[in-house]
Amino acid sequence: MKRRVVPTLLLAFMLVGVIASGSASTRAQGFPSLGFTLYQGFVTVEGQPAADGLEIHARIVGTDYESVAIETRGGRYNALQVGPVDGADGNEIEFILENQIIAAARDTYVLPNCGPEPCPASRVFDLAFGATPLEPTPIPSLPARYSGFIQAGGVSPPDSTPFTIRIGSAYEVTGGSITGGEFSIIVDPQDIALTGEPIEFFLAGVKANQTEPYQPGKIVSNIILTFDALPTPTPVPTAVPTATPVPTPVIPTPTPEPTATPEPTRTPTPEPTSTPSPTPTATPTPIPPTATTVPTPTPTATPEPTPEPEPTSTPVVEVEDEGGGLCSANPGGPASAGQIGLLLAPVALALWVGIRRRTAAVAG
Repeated sequence: MKRRVVPTLLLAFMLVGVIASGSASTRAQGFPSLGFTLYQGFVTVEGQPAADGLEIHARIVGTDYESVAIETRGGRYNALQVGPVDGADGNEIEFILENQIIAAARDTYVLPNCGPEPCPASRVFDLAFGATPLEPTPIPSLPARYSGFIQAGGVSPPDSTPFTIRIGSAYEVTGGSITGGEFSIIVDPQDIALTGEPIEFFLAGVKANQTEPYQPGKIVSNIILTFDALPTPTPVPTAVPTATPVPTPVIPTPTPEPTATPEPTRTPTPEPTSTPSPTPTATPTPIPPTATTVPTPTPTATPEPTPEPEPTSTPVVEVEDEGGGLCSANPGGPASAGQIGLLLAPVALALWVGIRRRTAAVAG
């Protein structure tokens, strides 16, 4: 009995020593599994709080280390683990948004000392990004064809039942065909990143109990889809149109129009006919005869030179339109006494002038 107890006690003491030495070794190493830093803080993009679902990860400059990405929520990021990395103390840490934009601020990496310091370390560090990341361009994928059998509530659905497929929140299409309990549909999200994602099937809004992974370029057949019983559509009562009474048109009493009084016929007044006046025949103006000077007797004294008589203007006889005056005469008839007097008037005037000059000369 004693022989069996001694080996057992010896084995127990050896096990306690191994545990103690392991604990001391673990304390000396400083718990390297917890020697990292958890970052958190606010995130702004172009001065606005970051939208939900943007990915942020950290990178230690000068090393190959990159952290696991986390997503933003409520304009913040939380629990971004950086480290542990040996020999990287003092290196800068870059924070990258959607693997495109680097934050303006950088931090300095320090490996926590888990002996005197709590591990993991916590660090509040706000991030500001000056640009909005671009949407990633999906890599096109080949379309795939899925077909098989379909039942809803244990029976084949009507052929006209809407059939829809969906891959996450990125792709949804309604179409395909249902004929006699068999379906066929083409799946073409044109995004290789959706490879392997489950395809969900919906029949009139009811989700199938099965899913299928998306396999670009494949033809997948003999799929069996089962759905719960489809809801019975509630018939919509046909509204009976209410007859609208047609108002009886009111026929207005015609107002008699006043009888127009006929205007009297105007008798045209004859315009007077203008009688042309006879043009009077112009009577030729008589030319007075040349006055004959009477010779003056020679006086004893030397006579003064006799001035030449000034010509007397012969009055022009105006011819009136109508005859019957004193000086009028019928053309071609005998001369009247007035005409003879007019002809002799210059001769008498010349004699009178001569007599006056002689009388003046005798008197002088």
